[in-house]
Amino acid sequence: MRRITFVLGVALIGAAPFAAGQSPETYPSRTVTLVVPTSPGTAADITARVFSPRLQQMFDRPFVVDNRTGASGNIAVADVVKAAPDGHNLLLTASTLAVTPLMTRNVGWDPVKDLQPVALLSYIALVLLVHPSVPVQDVQGLIALARQRPGVLNYGSPGSGTPHQLAMELVKQTAGIEITHVPYKGTGPALTDLLAGRVETAFFPVHNTVQYVRSGRLRMLGSLGNKRTPWTPELPTLNEQGVPGVDVDAWIAVYAPAGTPSEIVNRLTRAFLGIISAPEMRDNLFKQGIVASPGGPDELARLLKSDMARYRKVIEQAGITSD
Repeated sequence: MRRITFVLGVALIGAAPFAAGQSPETYPSRTVTLVVPTSPGTAADITARVFSPRLQQMFDRPFVVDNRTGASGNIAVADVVKAAPDGHNLLLTASTLAVTPLMTRNVGWDPVKDLQPVALLSYIALVLLVHPSVPVQDVQGLIALARQRPGVLNYGSPGSGTPHQLAMELVKQTAGIEITHVPYKGTGPALTDLLAGRVETAFFPVHNTVQYVRSGRLRMLGSLGNKRTPWTPELPTLNEQGVPGVDVDAWIAVYAPAGTPSEIVNRLTRAFLGIISAPEMRDNLFKQGIVASPGGPDELARLLKSDMARYRKVIEQAGITSD
């Protein structure tokens, strides 16, 4: 009899999270919050707001976007990590998730252990740009100029640890050149100073800058990744121009707190991947500079781990710390 009582007790303990919070069969029972660690207008925010009404229609419950900025995304991630693992608080974040814990001491969370991957959604295509006053036409030209003037050229970024900075540090380390980093608080001021010529070069999303290239205010030298961007098929990649390995992906993905029941995670995964597979959804994101690149939890888990391993070397060699 004692054995039966013990087994029953264990069963009840295991069911407690559902009884107190949420059962997979009735999920969601209330508003679901999509926590975004970046400000409105960023790629992660745009993605969350495109998904929100479609998720609401699918689950018949509100899906609300909540921008919680500050501390390099730490606040938003920490809030989701501490939330009840019942699927009602989700993190929709960019690939900086892989970087922040590498450059911040005692960050208080581990993205691999404390978050459950739900779905990989999309990526942003980054391109290498220079101000027109810089007398180069391609990537090798910029490298040659940097070798002639070590430390004289400046590059801007939206902040320490962003994909924009990591991409340039990889270029520097691969080519053996020195270009001085000028960090800004966001994309807007960094792009403004590049347009004004106060910094000579930078990596930025192609969709944010193609208009300035067409008007002659900026010059594109190359794109990241293994493929040319769909916006600029005529622009060679850095790999094509003899600078391999600089394939920094600014990806966007969704996570739940660790311990969220697999049934709920699976429902969310099917929902997110089903929505992004629709042609109209892909077109909507593409018009806003975001390329659909769906993947399941296992693929996202592998991507996060591989990014953390690669970026750890870049960060240590460059001495990158949080702003």
